[in-house]
Amino acid sequence: MRTAPHGIVSPKGNTKIISIMRNPKDIAISYYHFATRLNFNKNDWETFAGDFLNGRWQYGDLYHHVLGWWQMRDDPHFLFLKYEDMKKDNKGAVEKVAAFLEADLEEDQVASITEACTFRNMKAVYDKTTDIRCVITRKGVVGDWKSMFTDEQNVAFDAKYKEKLDGTGLDFDFD
Repeated sequence: MRTAPHGIVSPKGNTKIISIMRNPKDIAISYYHFATRLNFNKNDWETFAGDFLNGRWQYGDLYHHVLGWWQMRDDPHFLFLKYEDMKKDNKGAVEKVAAFLEADLEEDQVASITEACTFRNMKAVYDKTTDIRCVITRKGVVGDWKSMFTDEQNVAFDAKYKEKLDGTGLDFDFD
């Protein structure tokens, strides 16, 4: 993975960029299932997890990518959202996006957008509109990593997380 694309690093004018980040353990699980279903990944979970952890997967070092975007957090052209926070407070996320985009929404509009942006509704849209629907959406839950991670993988991912993110101000929820 690369950091923010070159033209995005210093946006000008009315450009607005929303970056959504997710905890690394759930990214690993989600991408494993996605890539396996599309036949991009031929490895078992054990091999994939080790490769992912060490940046030897299709997109390289996840933390390099995430921190590349995170360095832009104080730029008013950027809004950072975390998937876990959006799952906990979807309405709050809609309100943050609306404020960021300087969109004055009525309460009924916020409610309508909030409902449209639930995982259930987003999955229904994909199920109707794309031929690869079975791979775009799966569960949409936080903490799904627990369904596949071994204790050793959990410890290794925690150590890498601490090594890469300690002191950056960026943290994620894993449950």
